[in-house]
Amino acid sequence: MSSKLESKYEDIKKQHKKALCRTAAEVVLGSSVIRVFNQGTKVALLPILKEIDFDHLIEIKNPEEFKKWFEEELDKIAREVKKKNENNDRIQPGYKWGHTAKILNLMIREIVLNSRYFNDVEVKRIKYYLYAPIDSKIITFLKNSDVKLDFQYIKQIDTSEKFYSVQEELGKAADKIKVPRVFIDDIWSERPLKNK
Repeated sequence: MSSKLESKYEDIKKQHKKALCRTAAEVVLGSSVIRVFNQGTKVALLPILKEIDFDHLIEIKNPEEFKKWFEEELDKIAREVKKKNENNDRIQPGYKWGHTAKILNLMIREIVLNSRYFNDVEVKRIKYYLYAPIDSKIITFLKNSDVKLDFQYIKQIDTSEKFYSVQEELGKAADKIKVPRVFIDDIWSERPLKNK
């Protein structure tokens, strides 16, 4: 058996969680998300997303601890978004609580629900803390569902109050059905079939 091959697998094993974060960051910052940001934003955000402290999620015991962790990570990403998009009308004034929160929530969802970063027991516990990534499709769905919103577009989610009020509304409905609020993001798979 090749010792070089074994050595390569040993390296991969040591870095596997980092590789999952790199892959998730590339997925999250795809063209449908990054298109509203100024040029250079993706390059600036990739290293920050790759360094999110996901291991800390295992230590989190309640929604308040998750909120604190989320806001710390959000601040790191939002600083860079602001630097690259100071005068970007497509994301201002909601660059932080709208667009950056969407990126962070997509990244968290990708790592917790769509990768093998955590084991099944950890995922089962952590997934109930997650916030839903808010985008135009979810905003439209909420409006059509008679949910009162303080905003019409992602860029208008410019305060923590607006962000948390919609998360609370989603959380109340999800709790009644006993599913995580982040599952609302599954409406993206509900594309109407075209007649052929």
